[in-house]
Amino acid sequence: TVTDTITCRLVEARADLGITQKELASATGISLKTIANIESKQHIPSLLYAMRIADFFTNR
Repeated sequence: TVTDTITCRLVEARADLGITQKELASATGISLKTIANIESKQHIPSLLYAMRIADFFTNR
């Protein structure tokens, strides 16, 4: 599913950079709770949040 794909890609990208959920939250302006919920498949990111997360990883 789309949620599984988003979750897997996000977890893998974070692991590749060696950053925590807290660091990603701080860098993107998204709450730690929301990042955790996205990774645990409890929340699908809005377009705005998806763009912020993508921008973060693209500029690394």
